[in-house]
Amino acid sequence: MKHCIQKLAKGFAILTTLGILWLPGVSSAEDVWCCSREGRTFYLDSESINAPNLPTGMDYRVSVKTVLDSDGSLEKSAVYGFEAQNDVMVGMTYDKSAELWKNGEASVAKAVWEAMKPYLRQKRISYSDAWAWE
Repeated sequence: MKHCIQKLAKGFAILTTLGILWLPGVSSAEDVWCCSREGRTFYLDSESINAPNLPTGMDYRVSVKTVLDSDGSLEKSAVYGFEAQNDVMVGMTYDKSAELWKNGEASVAKAVWEAMKPYLRQKRISYSDAWAWE
């Protein structure tokens, strides 16, 4: 037993020296690439999917960061929302100032949705691949 604890402590020391903190059973937030277009790259925050602090009114919600390709700076953060209406998928962005969901760039919304799906499965949030886009 003592030998196992020493090995574990040694492995932990190596990981922390490398700047990695590994804790069994604990996941960390991950920014996931969605798409790049017109000098901007879009990343979703995998931990924000359907988070209670996001605006309501859509079945699926996620925080998305837009980064400028020219210098890597954050252009903006936005909330994307999705819902299926009569088996037709609708993607929107949340306008904080008006407190309304609005139509956004369809190609970006589709890319965000596709990047979100593995995390929906991981979180056991159901959806259908049969839903068509409007």
